[in-house]
Amino acid sequence: MNIIDEVNYDPEYEAWLGKVDLSGFESCGIMWDCDADYLSEASEKSEPNNGSVTLQLQIESVDGKPPTKEQEAAFEYLCANANPIVKAALKYAFQQCKSAYYSESLPELSSLDGEKRAIRKRLNTLDGFCELVEPNTVTILAEHKNKVSYIAFDFRTSLDYEHGISILTHRRKALNWAGAGERGGGPPETVSQEDQELIKKCIDCEEHYLELVTKVIDLESAERLAADIANVEYESKALINQTFLLFTPNSPQAQKRSPILGQRFSEFQRIWKDCPQAAQHLNLYLSECTAWKNSR
Repeated sequence: MNIIDEVNYDPEYEAWLGKVDLSGFESCGIMWDCDADYLSEASEKSEPNNGSVTLQLQIESVDGKPPTKEQEAAFEYLCANANPIVKAALKYAFQQCKSAYYSESLPELSSLDGEKRAIRKRLNTLDGFCELVEPNTVTILAEHKNKVSYIAFDFRTSLDYEHGISILTHRRKALNWAGAGERGGGPPETVSQEDQELIKKCIDCEEHYLELVTKVIDLESAERLAADIANVEYESKALINQTFLLFTPNSPQAQKRSPILGQRFSEFQRIWKDCPQAAQHLNLYLSECTAWKNSR
């Protein structure tokens, strides 16, 4: 298949546009609408897929030049290996969405019974997840690796109708993700050894901060740990200022750090709720330490 015969250039999109038929998505289609407190049949169910599906095709080209050899190679590779590529993309999407969306966009299993409980259990499997997503666009990026361009798959999903999801792949491997239209988060950037060490130091610091905060259970423990918490908070802020450009959205390092920060916030909420005196002591101590260190 000659790729240039299948597409037309659109300057508004800065891309060559067309359509492509791909296999591997037979089990995909939005069957359920969901939120944290309900699960029901989709108001507009996807059409059944009994074979290949037709998707929008976008091939990036800012200057309107024909697709590059790397983009042509990616297109040919996709057409020849659609099933394993799609399988890798769906498996990766399931893993990411289960971590990022399931707790907020699906009801707890314990709150359901009967048929809906069985449906909710099935949604915890890859086959069930496919009933929450519908592919719509394939984008062949301008960036490439080893003479083959990256490819992003965009999906509608009832987990997040507003933003959707986009999965970045290279050959048969899924690499990154983002909202629909965001090129799967873009190709991963090469991180220098120095930056890797700085990233590790930052994450280790946040883990230590979380460990200290979880040990605060009363006023006595708050008084005992206040100095250590103040020191690690000061170090944390300094490292965040040094590394904020390295923690790009959806990067592996950001995905590792974000849950730690979320847990730490939850721990501080717990302290305020269970022992306000301990929280007030920590708050005052940290404020005084920050003011003192800033005055030096």
